Amino acid sequence: MSPRISESFLPKRFLRKDILLAIGIGILTFLIYLPSLKSGFVYDAEYQILNNDYIHTASNFYDVISFRVLGSDVLDNNRPVQLFSLMLDSLFSGYQPFGYHLTNILLHSFNAVLLVILLTELLGGEQRYAIACGALVFALHPVNVEVVAEVSSREDALTTFFVLSGLLLAIKFGSVCNRRKWLYAAASVLAFLLAVGAKETGIVGPFLLCLYWLLYGSRERKRDWVILIASAFCMVQIFLYARFALPPVVSRVFLHSPTYLGGSFSHVFLYQPRIWAFLIKNIFWPFQLSADYVPQNVAWITLPAAIATIVVFISAQIGIGWKNRTAFFGAAIFWLALAPVSNFIPIYRPLADRFLYLPMVGIALSVATLLVVAKSRRLLYRSLIGVCILSLCVLAALTWKREAAFENSLNLWNDTTVKSPFSVTAQANLGYALIDSGDYQNAIAAFQKALNLSKGTFPDAWLGGAIALEKSGQYSGAERSLQKAIELDRIYAQPQKLLEASIITRENALTAEEINTRISHKQP
Repeated sequence: MSPRISESFLPKRFLRKDILLAIGIGILTFLIYLPSLKSGFVYDAEYQILNNDYIHTASNFYDVISFRVLGSDVLDNNRPVQLFSLMLDSLFSGYQPFGYHLTNILLHSFNAVLLVILLTELLGGEQRYAIACGALVFALHPVNVEVVAEVSSREDALTTFFVLSGLLLAIKFGSVCNRRKWLYAAASVLAFLLAVGAKETGIVGPFLLCLYWLLYGSRERKRDWVILIASAFCMVQIFLYARFALPPVVSRVFLHSPTYLGGSFSHVFLYQPRIWAFLIKNIFWPFQLSADYVPQNVAWITLPAAIATIVVFISAQIGIGWKNRTAFFGAAIFWLALAPVSNFIPIYRPLADRFLYLPMVGIALSVATLLVVAKSRRLLYRSLIGVCILSLCVLAALTWKREAAFENSLNLWNDTTVKSPFSVTAQANLGYALIDSGDYQNAIAAFQKALNLSKGTFPDAWLGGAIALEKSGQYSGAERSLQKAIELDRIYAQPQKLLEASIITRENALTAEEINTRISHKQP
């Protein structure tokens, strides 16, 4: 190994062939997501980028960089790193989607490269086939499409980028004895701070750092590692304290607080195992991925079946980990990364594909380790390599196909209503997408389906129906529909507040205002 390479950021085991492997996987990852470059803004990105000026206002950079935004009432105020990345895109791309999607794809590609570097350090450069298979499972798996193809879900890619960077910087910290050692330590701590600043899932960073040291670290440098780990925990905890202490008590953006699954903390233990089992199923059978999941998507999984699935899955992880500690590290990444989004603290979305983005790093480690363990048995090893290659081809095809669902809102919500036919949100969002395309009659039908599913209790559907009726010239029906929405929630009489809460777009807010004005004039 040349001195130039050994003194670089790369691990000691990293050779020229490993560099070519990492670059090759990064390029392949980028190529598989090329279709997303022509996509528009969908879901939250449509509201955050097209209907809100915050990320487009340069004077807000100071608040974001200083983390003062934590006390502001804006979307993603608790994720300043996510806001900062969107603001950088805004400088170059404004309201055009191409640059935002390019950033997402590059981030995912960089994450694949960082994963190759991590696997090379943990398994050794001689295990290139295993490393390639493991990294490609992460790079090509369709459960990651939501994070890569939907701009506002970038936060998961950012968190993963900084967690992986923090671990690799810590590995470099442990391998050098010169003055730059503590520069690597400071950079590692900063990376973990940025990880949690991108999304709360980043809280796992210091835990993974601690586990890495226990599994792989040098016991001769215990004091140095304790300082590094304690510093990482301290910075992350300070951020989390500010994140929960500073936000305004009354918010115009978040109109309702999230609640526990089933209505209480105790009920979470009845539902969460089924969600975990469902996510495990999506890893091994990713054929019905959806942008929105409802209880009916998970209802077919009984609690005993869910527990059995989890036990089998963990047993497999332990079995591989018994042979090689890297598999144990991968299992820890998987479960620790799932913990913050497992509903033990109420969250707005109980289940989503993006929850698997960072856990898929753990799956990649497990796959690579399985191949390493099987290498001593030639027939088994070749069979597993064949299965991996076939599986990767299927995953790549599914990913390419799934990207089309995120091309525009109409595609996304048509796809979601097929995958999650009981989703009230999907039906209502399909209605709004049909309004934007000028298909008002089908929009009215979509809103009616949403009302049927919710038994008339979903005000967004009444509002959307009012807008569609208004645009199709059915003015009296529009007024009645808006009045129904207002009866359910008085805020629907204030379209500007709905715009601030990212419930409707600017154009639809203007239409709702016109309807509301007529209603006000008719009232005595």
